[in-house]
Amino acid sequence: MAPIDYLIIFAYLAGMVIIGAFFSKQIETHEDEVVAGKSLSSLSAGIARAANVAGGSTSVGGTGYGYSMGVTGSWFGISSAMGNWIMVPFARRIKNILDRGNFLTIGDFLGYRYGEAARIISGGLNTIAYAGFVSSQIVATGTIMHVLLGWDLKTGMIVTTAIVIVYTIMGGLKAVVYTDYVQIVIIYLGMVFLLLPKSLNQVGGFSELVARVPEGFLKFGAMGTLSIVGMLVATGLAFFCCQATYGYLAASKNPTVAVRSSILCGVFYIIPAMAVIVIGMACVVLYPDLGSSQDALPTIIVNLLPVGVVGILFSAIIAATMSTSDTCLLMSTMCYVQDIYKGFINKEADDKQMLKVTRLSMIVLGVLALLIAMYYPNIIGLILWGYSFAVGGLLASVVMALYWKRTTNTGALASMFVGGGVHLYLTVTGFYIPAVLISAPLGFIVIVVVSLLTPKPDVEKYRIYFDDEYQKSIN
Repeated sequence: MAPIDYLIIFAYLAGMVIIGAFFSKQIETHEDEVVAGKSLSSLSAGIARAANVAGGSTSVGGTGYGYSMGVTGSWFGISSAMGNWIMVPFARRIKNILDRGNFLTIGDFLGYRYGEAARIISGGLNTIAYAGFVSSQIVATGTIMHVLLGWDLKTGMIVTTAIVIVYTIMGGLKAVVYTDYVQIVIIYLGMVFLLLPKSLNQVGGFSELVARVPEGFLKFGAMGTLSIVGMLVATGLAFFCCQATYGYLAASKNPTVAVRSSILCGVFYIIPAMAVIVIGMACVVLYPDLGSSQDALPTIIVNLLPVGVVGILFSAIIAATMSTSDTCLLMSTMCYVQDIYKGFINKEADDKQMLKVTRLSMIVLGVLALLIAMYYPNIIGLILWGYSFAVGGLLASVVMALYWKRTTNTGALASMFVGGGVHLYLTVTGFYIPAVLISAPLGFIVIVVVSLLTPKPDVEKYRIYFDDEYQKSIN
């Protein structure tokens, strides 16, 4: 790369830290740190949620899907966008419940309804899962810096982690949101407005691309019906079970914002998610003999773009991975501090203690994610299986908390263990049917049967989930 490209990349990284420093002056309480004082607008929340989803899996991974599979690789992006849109009918209700109970996490949401065991299980699983996601993004960003700058891989990982920790600690969710503004702009500028048209032009236009891609690359169903359905169901329903959904709904200014941001998130995300598939298909036409599909994006950037623009594009890749890293670090910290520390270790912690523990936990969890990425890369897969356990184990409990007053604590816990355990077992053993298609229905069966066999709960205690005000709002 030319000196100007290096300058652009370093300017971007420095800008992230400056934004964090600017918003550090606005952080006075634990709530300011983790949910931005519940002040986010529809646009801010929508952009932040989209930037979180559009990580390395969308930039590097999505281009790789396009390179190796063609249009059928777009199902990942489609299912991720649909996951946000599926949340739209539920966003208002969940936001109302979060506000009434002053809940900040999924552990708060489930713990109040089903007891402390449910809080610890859901909070613990999300803490581990999001730490794993941070690790995967650290690996992705460190690898990019290794390729671009010639740094040792571990050096790239350390620099990445330090920058993310610094600006997230200093500015909390507000810093994350406003760095995400910058990051989504760079993603659009780099991927959608620069690389996509350049790739198509190099191939000879869209019609020429269609004519030259390998056989089968234009079949949306090439991935297989079961795989597509499993991806749509698992990704779409995962948003019910992940902390990012609850964190951003809690941070929204009001229920209307919660609904609109869910719509906007899918809209902002789907465009670059589809663009990278087309870029990957163009790359397979231009460079059909790459050693790995993951090399598609850096290869096409370096070979097609002029000096200066290369720096913008690589900044876009770094933006994608870092926008996921910062949110995942914050969400992992929220789950630990709110659900484990306050819920189990120190129930009497005041706001100053919570803020202090939150910032310290960001450092500890960030360093833990770095160590995993540096020394135990194979464990990342195991940690992500923990997230699969959360999907299989928590979905029934979340939905029934919203819609069935008869649900009992015992029924919910039984569903978590049975559904989650089956999901994990099927994932590990590589069962030919997507695990979520079995574990999710099983979780619902268990929660209904066990709840009917155990004493009715005190419905009055849980009226914040079912009160008349809410019922009128959805009728």
